[in-house]
Amino acid sequence: MLFIDRIVSVQDPMIETETTFRPDFIMARGEHISPLVAIELFAQSAAALMAHRSAAANAPKVSGALLGTRKLDVHVSEFRVGETVRTRAVEIFGAGALAQFECKLFLGDTLAAEGSINVAAGDRKSVV
Repeated sequence: MLFIDRIVSVQDPMIETETTFRPDFIMARGEHISPLVAIELFAQSAAALMAHRSAAANAPKVSGALLGTRKLDVHVSEFRVGETVRTRAVEIFGAGALAQFECKLFLGDTLAAEGSINVAAGDRKSVV
């Protein structure tokens, strides 16, 4: 389930990604998409940053898990098929396999959602 269409930029500890909601988007209900999709976009953006780091360090690939969120503020009632959103995730804390990211989701220049996520990284056996 890959939601991200492209990585816009990486300036560690920050990544920006972009997603266009197509008619076959798994979370679409007709033309409508719940803004709660922001959580998954945040998580996938954080995972893309972790993958970028692993590739840059020539390190083995790791799996990860979204542990949850302590805060999510949604500023739009829905997204629509055809719209493009940009996600910005910034790692603000990291300790071993645990990390916290502050994330923002933009629809054009409008802040559509913001929040923080907690993630864990490790080999498949320790994460799953």
